Parts: sequence; structure tokens; C-alpha cells
Amino acid sequence: MKTTTNININGISFTLDEDAYQMINEYMISLKSHFKNKKGGAEIISDIEARIAELFQKMLNDNKQVINLEDVKKVKSQLGQPSDFESDNEEDQAYDYSYDFTRKRLYRDINDRMIGGVCSGLGAYFHVDTTWVRLAFVIAIISGVSPFIYLILWIVIPPAISATERLEMRGEAVNISNIEKAIKEELNEIRDKVDDLAGQARDKFRRKKKQ
Repeated sequence: MKTTTNININGISFTLDEDAYQMINEYMISLKSHFKNKKGGAEIISDIEARIAELFQKMLNDNKQVINLEDVKKVKSQLGQPSDFESDNEEDQAYDYSYDFTRKRLYRDINDRMIGGVCSGLGAYFHVDTTWVRLAFVIAIISGVSPFIYLILWIVIPPAISATERLEMRGEAVNISNIEKAIKEELNEIRDKVDDLAGQARDKFRRKKKQ
């Protein structure tokens, strides 16, 4: 019988057999080494760990409480290796990224919101332009539908906070490449907002100075 090891991933404890532990440990070391000097590296690693924990949880049930080597291989197959995404040679890609645990999920898009991100989340889920969803809500309220419907949806639908949740909201594969892309997009959006605020502050200061 193989020995087992308990590890903590994203705040959740898992039991792995010795082969599975060795593989996931080497995998995490390679990921941390790859992203340690990259922009948003800490956030990328955090989201990858959260995704690994989610996938491991789905593999466990009342009859199975230990993650084995095949489970880790499946997780790596979905997430991929950083080096694979950087290679231009398809033959160098060691894993099959078509293996997918995910499905499209409904979230509130708090990065594209006018109030709570409900309409933008519904638009992403049903692949409809957010403008049409917002217009439909306005027409419904004018027609007599209670605005509390929006409030209920705001409470019931969770926000897409992590990169994994934003990818699931858009129906995109949750792998290393897309997680890295989502984190970088978020950081760029934050930088642009900061630049805009700084520009507005400078303009306001100059106008006051002229007065």
C-alpha cells in the first residue's frame, strides 16, 4: 500500500498518494519558478492553486478520499505547462488540453457594471450584448415589473472576482495561458483607471492654478 501525504492547496486539505504528491509538488515548483518574476505572478499562482483545489474536490467522493497519480495527470492535462504555451512547435506540447472539467457559469461581471454587474453577467452567460440586456431591464421596469427582480438577482448571482471565475463566466478554458491572460488584462485595466484618475487630477489642479 502506498504511503499518503496531506497537503494544503488554497486553504483546503487534500490527501495524496506518494506518486501524486511528487508530481503535483514538482508541478507547483515549476509554476512558481516560471511566474515569480512576471507581472502579476503572485495573483496568477494564487488563481492556479484555486483551480487545482477545485478540480481535486470534484474528483473526490464518499468512496474516494485520496488523490492519485492519474488525477494529477488529468489536472496537468487541463491546465498545461507554462513551457508548452511558450513553444511554437505543436509537437513540443506534452499534454492534451481538450480534457475539460469546466462549464460556463453565471456570475455578475463587476468589471463591467453600471450598478451591480447583473446585466453584464447575464450578457456574458447568454452571449448577448450587455446593452440589450440593460435595455430589456429598463423596458421591463417601465412595463410594471418590480425593480426588486434586479435586487434579487444581485443577491443570488455571485460576482466574478478571480481570474478563474471570469473565464468561467465567458465560457473560456481555465488553463494556465488564459489565467495569465486574464490577470494581465485586469492589471492593465487597473493601470488605465489609475492613469485616467491621475490625468483628471492633474487637469483639475492646472485649472485651479490658472484661476
